[in-house]
This record gives sequence, C-alpha cells and structure tokens, in this order.
Amino acid sequence: MRISIIIPVYNVAQHLPKCLESILNQGLEDYEVILINDASHDNSLAICKEWCHENSNFRLINHDKNMGLSAARNTGIKEANGELITFVDSDDYLKQGTLSACLEQMEDADVLEYPIMVDHLSSKEYPFYPLEGTYDFQTWMKHDGFTHCYACNKVFRRSLWGETKFPIGRYYEDIFTIPYVLQRATKIRGAKCGMYYYCKRDGSISNTPKTNALYDYVEALVQLQSLPENQQNYALYLRSLNAQLSYHQHGGNECLVPHRPLPLHFILSTDLTLRQRLKALWFRLTYRPHS
Repeated sequence: MRISIIIPVYNVAQHLPKCLESILNQGLEDYEVILINDASHDNSLAICKEWCHENSNFRLINHDKNMGLSAARNTGIKEANGELITFVDSDDYLKQGTLSACLEQMEDADVLEYPIMVDHLSSKEYPFYPLEGTYDFQTWMKHDGFTHCYACNKVFRRSLWGETKFPIGRYYEDIFTIPYVLQRATKIRGAKCGMYYYCKRDGSISNTPKTNALYDYVEALVQLQSLPENQQNYALYLRSLNAQLSYHQHGGNECLVPHRPLPLHFILSTDLTLRQRLKALWFRLTYRPHS
C-alpha cells in the first residue's frame, strides 16, 4: 500500500464530513484512511461508521476511553500498512488533489513538506510555504524548522518512525516529536503543491494560553536546542526566551531556559526585525535565570 492517512476523531461531528470529503478528493488510488475514534460522545462515531461502510479504503478503530490526540495518532501509526503515512486532524481539510501532487514530487525523499494555511478561519490566518528543493535536517532547522513542526503538512516514510511516539498528555506534541523523526531523514523535500487548511476558530478554548501548555512549549524548545544541529541556532534560543517570558506572564515560576549570551553578530543580523533586535539586545544585557 502506498499511503496511510491517519485521522484522530474526537467530538468533531460538525466538521468531520468536510474533512473526509476532502480526503476523497485527493485523487489517490492505493491508500487507506484510518479513523481513530477517541471515545467521542457526540455523533462522530456514527459518521465514522457511515463513511467506513460506504468507502472500502476507510477503516475505524475505537478507543474504549478518551486518551488524547497523541495516543490516537500513536494508534494510527501502529495500525498503518502504507509505505508512507500522513496525518490529518478531523476538523481540518485539504485542497483538492494535494496528496496526489505530493506523492508525484516525493520521489526518493524521506519526508515531503507542503503548504499549510495556519490558523485558517481566524483573524490570524496566514499561509506557510516550505523552502523548495531537497535538503537535510540541519538545513531545515536553519530555515526556522522549529516554527513549522506541524505533523499535518508532511508525508513521511513510515520506516522513519521506528519506536518514536507522540508524548501522551503533553501540549505542543508536534515539537516534541516531528524534529526527531526528520532528524533520521536523509532527504527532506519542500514543495509548493496543494494546501492543508489548519483550522483555528476565534474564541476557541485552544486559543487561550494556559500555564501548563506554555510550560510544555518552553520545555519542547529547550529540548530541541540540545540537538547538535542546534547548538548555534540563536533564533531558536530567542524563541525559547520569548516563550519563557510568556510562561512567567501567565503565572509560571520555573526557569527552564539555560542562560547563554546572544552574540552581537546575531543581534545585528538583517534577518531580524527591529523589534526582535531590540529584544535580543535586552536579553543579552539583562537576562539571567531565575533562582
């Protein structure tokens, strides 16, 4: 089988049909769709059963209790038969023909990253287009890979995953997981084919910062800095410091980011906005870990 499409489902009856309809419009032939119902208590299960009954490429797996997005994805990876895997969240959707176009361009790559409309349907919506071409993990990181660690706008060779799993019970599970899968890739390919629509609606609970979520975000970024490829990645370090400040502003009291001086050549870099330069200079002069 060419590709497995993994779709966790939890209380998304309002949005699930649009998601599944978009999967049928991908122009695929040799594929499977794995629906993991994570103990939904709305009409999601009935919708899943209907679609699996009408489409032989679809199959349903039920969790006896709600275990969260990470656990559902892990179940999907374990059950996948495809040479390739990709993830689609059940309240998102894809532009027609996106996945078939991605498969055509994947060739000998281990991972293909394609465009995503971030925070679609919100006031902060913006498109992200990956760096085009074929490159390694270090190049992906140098081009701010830590800002687009999304699981859902990538096609992976299933063999890359090995024993890797999404962390259960953590926020920002993609940052804890995706870079370490990409680190094993010999060839990462960026392509401007199709579009993934990552929906985030204004006023949703997920848009509200939580102290424990911000803690996980800081920890994920700090962990990412420990990779050899990131020892001199000052943009990642500055992002970690920003996250640390947000964590403090929302009531957190632990300091997770180790102190490192930001070099002047980074602060003076034309790649930074004036606001970023001033903030980086302020960090250089004043930032110290809290006791």
